[in-house]
Amino acid sequence: MRFVYAFVMLAALGAPGAQASAQTAEDLNARCVNLGKRFSHDEQVLACTRQLSLPNRTPEQQAVVYNNRANAFRSNREYGSAMADYDEAIRLDPTYANAYNNRGIANRAAGLADRAIADFNAALRINPDFASAYGNRGSAYADRGDLTHAIGDYTRAIELDAEYSNAYNNRGNLYRQQRRYDLAIADFTAAIRINPEYAVAYNNRGRTYQAMGDMTHALDDYEQARRIEPDNPAYQGFGMRQ
Repeated sequence: MRFVYAFVMLAALGAPGAQASAQTAEDLNARCVNLGKRFSHDEQVLACTRQLSLPNRTPEQQAVVYNNRANAFRSNREYGSAMADYDEAIRLDPTYANAYNNRGIANRAAGLADRAIADFNAALRINPDFASAYGNRGSAYADRGDLTHAIGDYTRAIELDAEYSNAYNNRGNLYRQQRRYDLAIADFTAAIRINPEYAVAYNNRGRTYQAMGDMTHALDDYEQARRIEPDNPAYQGFGMRQ
């Protein structure tokens, strides 16, 4: 399952003194945030580390940098380093909902569903309209086999963000597990409408059609998944698990 990761852009810093020019500060920020994964893992970590040494920064600014460096560690599966940085971000700014959400993602990736749910709960206490935290908590509930709460969280995420394609896809998977095939097809179709290049949703809809005995539509969807990701071995056959 794929999820939407929440990143916070740090506003361009003012002149930080003799250590760096304003242009350098902006470049460090771009590398530390690393939207679109334009920079390598090492470049992102180094930029964040350099940002942390800049003078005259508020605790909230430092918290954002720790969060962004933790995101870099998490994407590289360095969960221990990621957790330490998320912890520091939260210590510096206890109202930082994004850091709780991102730490929850890391806890879930490390197989710690209960800790993940606690983090998503904390994020939602701070920001009750945080669609990503609902979607991520839904996935943690699904990991525990609690489909009722998982579907409820995906539904709330969609209510808050009607374009949340991952929530539609993930809820569709649970409906398929429950053999509620019409609801699953509707969710996968919604995910594809939002993101026409969503190979996983095509594959999952194909699996649902296959379970319904509709091989014509199933094969069409598997072919679309292969067209979008021709090098993905999961789509070389059909009916592969996603």
